[in-house]
Amino acid sequence: AAAMDTRENFQTNIQKLKAAGYYLIGRITVFNDAHLAADHPEQVICDLEGTPLKISSMYWPSAYNRTVWQYKVELALEAAALGFNEIQFDYMRFPDGTWAFEEGTIDYRNENGESKAQAVQRFLMYACDRLHDAGVYVSADVFGECAEAYVTAYGQYWPAISNVVDAISAMPYPDHYGASGDWLPWEHPYETMYAFGQKAAQRQLETASPAAVRTWV
Repeated sequence: AAAMDTRENFQTNIQKLKAAGYYLIGRITVFNDAHLAADHPEQVICDLEGTPLKISSMYWPSAYNRTVWQYKVELALEAAALGFNEIQFDYMRFPDGTWAFEEGTIDYRNENGESKAQAVQRFLMYACDRLHDAGVYVSADVFGECAEAYVTAYGQYWPAISNVVDAISAMPYPDHYGASGDWLPWEHPYETMYAFGQKAAQRQLETASPAAVRTWV
């Protein structure tokens, strides 16, 4: 009901673009979805009473929830059938604003005892299995911080994602980085991007089959 166009018009425009030689990427937001939260609050990160939590002004379907996985991949398969060459998953993570909540007040609906990084990687493994069978490539967006040598608080870990998808798109926006004393990253975009590139290249060496890197700036 919230779609911007009809399926028929989407398909017509996709075919026009493909006939003109374009490589088409369909972006799908995964673990951030107000419509899914409204329809299925039982699948959303919530408080201890089961009420969906608005974190960073958004509702977050749980990355642990297998029904959410299936729903998002079914959407991706619909997009693949329309003619997209690649599906790009965005918001491939848990919320990043949970420090505003006291420990023990959030229910992530973690029914399988997984870490956040395991849930993110396993979703992508499931998605790639199904989408590769449908003949499309798969990519994932990550924060620039993901190039650091640790698992981020929101479950993104570069080697665990790069060794599954076909392309990884990091978003090293200078204003995503925090100030370090007098050093303001947004006043030093070249140095910030260069440091990111060095770290991302190192992370790529940590898996035998890394994805292509397509930096998102």
